Amino acid sequence: MLNRIHIKQIDAFTTTPFQGNPAAVVNDASKLDSRQMQSIAREMNLSETAFVLPPTVQGADLQLRWFTPLIEVPLCGHATIAAFHSLAEDGLYGMEKHGTYNFQVETKSGILPVEVIKSEEKIGINLGLIVPTKFERYQAQKLDIIRILNLNISDVDPKILILRSEYLIVPIRRLHVLYSIKPNYFAVTNFLNQRNLQGICVFTQETIDRESLVHLRFFAPNEGIQEDPVTGSAHGPLAVFLFENNLLAPVNGVATYIAEQGDVLGRKGRINVTLSVENNKVQSIKIGGYAVTVFETDILIPNKQ
Repeated sequence: MLNRIHIKQIDAFTTTPFQGNPAAVVNDASKLDSRQMQSIAREMNLSETAFVLPPTVQGADLQLRWFTPLIEVPLCGHATIAAFHSLAEDGLYGMEKHGTYNFQVETKSGILPVEVIKSEEKIGINLGLIVPTKFERYQAQKLDIIRILNLNISDVDPKILILRSEYLIVPIRRLHVLYSIKPNYFAVTNFLNQRNLQGICVFTQETIDRESLVHLRFFAPNEGIQEDPVTGSAHGPLAVFLFENNLLAPVNGVATYIAEQGDVLGRKGRINVTLSVENNKVQSIKIGGYAVTVFETDILIPNKQ
């Protein structure tokens, strides 16, 4: 006996089909267990598949879980944008009409705020991220990082420290160097696993669009993602990194900027980032963007055993 599960594929951080970062979304995953979710994510073979579930904690409006083809992850920005685009598009969770809606979302990273702005033309989504509280200097690992990314030591910006939170953040001098990076994915996987890191964010302040602040690439082969087209979750740590390195200057306590990603893969994505500061400390971070549904269908899966 097979169960029929409705699923969408949605490109996030873009309004153009086949750009941005694709994610699969199941609007109602209440009848699925973890094994089935992992099987669906493996079958979809996208960087993440999002599953919408009823909340299990007080104060949350709904629950989101995200799976790569290999594992469940505690946070995924682009699949959250895709999930709320899907819910708003279908008029679920009270979003039948145009307007602004706010949600508290249960995740394995905690309860996160999401704002949805639904109009006739498009659906905008803003996701609040947890502010990283600690970075570690990683300059001592520079030679290892250069080796696994196939860089020259002169390619890394010496004025900006290499730091880590859950991600490793590596500043590169030039955009053309960032484009040319060809990582040794086997070595990257071992490097990340040995240091309990979720991925490597490599960025430069040289950008394609004049209005953008940074351009980045993100590698997480240890999680089944060799290179992620547009990585929403990386922009929380990166925003704090930019602020702490005096590369971001808030005005009246707020800094907003556009980040670029995905162009090297032919999947141009743009992320709106808002960082709020009080007493020289980051208080909140939001990432925002749009999405577009590419297709929807039913997937047949075996019953729970």
